[in-house]
Amino acid sequence: MSRLVVLTTPEFAPGYRLAGAATIAVTSPEDARDELLELVDARGEKGVIAVHEPYHAGLDRKLRGRFDETSEPLVVPLPSGGGAESAGERRGRLLQMLWQAVGYEITFDAEGGTQ
Repeated sequence: MSRLVVLTTPEFAPGYRLAGAATIAVTSPEDARDELLELVDARGEKGVIAVHEPYHAGLDRKLRGRFDETSEPLVVPLPSGGGAESAGERRGRLLQMLWQAVGYEITFDAEGGTQ
């Protein structure tokens, strides 16, 4: 069964749980790595695993490469929502996540229609 699992900070975890996502609170990139490997290797998770972006960035290159090469599970960085990221950078990040998830680039015009 496919599902969404979110690996995020203890502060953000309640919000994701209220939204209905299976959520695991982690406190460091090392904790995220351990939980990610438990989900995939021990439990055989097949859905989407969204990892808090600073923790995803802290995963070693080899592990990130392992998940970049497969679509099951789909492991994606979850934007942390902080910082001075511009609207264009946020849009680019979301487009990249959509492309990775569905394998096709979807763009939107100024009125919100697809192109």
